[in-house]
Order: sequence, then structure tokens, then C-alpha cells
Amino acid sequence: MVVTHLLTRRATGAALVLAATLPAPAIRAQAAPLQFGVMPNVSPRVLLAQYQPFRAFLEADLGRPVEVVTAPGLAPFHERTVAGAYGLVVTAANLGRVAQLDAGLQPFAIYEPRIPGLLVTHRDRPVSDIAAIRGRQVAMTNPQSLVALKFVHWARAAGVRIGQDATAVHARNEDSLAQLLTGPATPLAVMSRGEFNAIGPAVRDTLVVWQQFATVPGFLVLLGAGMAPEEARRIATCVGRFPGSEAGRQFFELTGFRGIRPVAPPDLAEVDDVVEETRSLLRGA
Repeated sequence: MVVTHLLTRRATGAALVLAATLPAPAIRAQAAPLQFGVMPNVSPRVLLAQYQPFRAFLEADLGRPVEVVTAPGLAPFHERTVAGAYGLVVTAANLGRVAQLDAGLQPFAIYEPRIPGLLVTHRDRPVSDIAAIRGRQVAMTNPQSLVALKFVHWARAAGVRIGQDATAVHARNEDSLAQLLTGPATPLAVMSRGEFNAIGPAVRDTLVVWQQFATVPGFLVLLGAGMAPEEARRIATCVGRFPGSEAGRQFFELTGFRGIRPVAPPDLAEVDDVVEETRSLLRGA
């Protein structure tokens, strides 16, 4: 059974709904809450803080409650996405492409800038060649993530096959990812820049970015399948206004993103080389 977490469940263990405080008559008069699904690329605690300006802007602009929700991992989050749990979704470009192709969700925007994929080591155990992971482990949080899949392609081109020459070990979150690097069995971790920045400063100072091996398309923004055209238009227009608002400025400052622009066909085509791998990993999760 898939368990969906509202961000506050794991972040505080207290209130589950991230809706603004409204008088009861006002809440009753409004439409049902918009479920805003945000993929769990960092911990719920971090997501809660990052998406507060976005949630508040949507709620004020649309005139309806908005609930920001996530799940305990990419696979359960994607399962909820394609099942229609969310009216508005932010997810990795490869997962969004699969949701579009398999479940009819409508991608309409994409985050900027592109996401750097980083290879990170412990400061006391530097790596100078990818061959150093032969017979050992490479750490990553989510094998279905676009950064992880692009790393598998990159490593194979460099002569190291993940799953044969080296083992992928999966960490629960970015802090656990860093912890794996403290032992000799795992000399390397694959992280997005967002994951690296989300590690606490004391731990992050023990790590070194060996190299940036790729940049991948930013997160896709999608509308739920079967949404009424007028509702879809209103939500897409609202998201389009968000980057130019004060709330947008706050969001970009918190996250490091710099913009949200309309998605274009080349953005989607760029991840088509990992669509089948993404499906396979999701089936096996």
C-alpha cells in the first residue's frame, strides 16, 4: 500500500495540511483543496520550508485551499502521480515524461536552471578516477532519479558498468547519503546540487565535489490528467505569474532555482533515452 505524506507529517509530526488559516465559512465557500504534489528530492522538512511561498501564492491567486503533499520516495510518489492523486505536480523530468506518456498528465512548465549532477567524495578519501569504484559501491538516494540514470550512462561510457563492475547502494535521504561516504566501501556518491546543498553544513564541510559529470533538465510541472480545461488554464496561468511575484523571489532564494518557463518539445525529448529504464526501475521498486 502506498503511503502518502503531507510534508508536515515527517517534518513536524503535527499538522498535516499546509493550508493557510481561513475562517470556517470562507473555507466552506471555496472549492476543494488543490493537491500540489512535490517530488521528495530532499527531506520533507526542507520541502516544507521551500514550498511555503509557492503554496501561499497559489492559494491567494486561485482563491482556494492548496495542500502541498509528497511521498516517502520517488517510486510511491510516481505511483500516486499516475493514479491521479495530484492536480498539480512537480517532479523529475524523466518521471514527468513517463507520467505524460503512460497516464496522460499535461506538462506545461519546467524549472530553470538545469540540474547539476555531482560526484562527491569524503575529504579524507578523494577519488581521482572513476575506476576507483570497481568492486566497491557508489551511493545514490533514488535509482529512478534523472541524475542517477544519467550517471549510469556516463559511467558506462567511461568503462564502468553499474550493477556489474560496481554496486549501487541507495540511501534514504541526503544525510544518509553523506554518511555512507565515511566508510571505505563507498568512495563515491551521486548527488544533485540540491541534495548536496541540503546536507547540514557541518557534514557538508567533510565532503568534496570531485566533478560535475552532467547537467540534466529541471523539474517538470504538470497538470493532472482529465482536468477541466478552464481549471487547467487558471492553474497554468497562475504558475506562469508566480516567478514575477514577491513569493516567487522568496521561493527562488530558498531553493536556488532561477525561473519557471514554458516547457518545449526538446526538453521532453532529452529524457527519452531513459524512459524505458525509468519504467523498469519503477516496476522493480
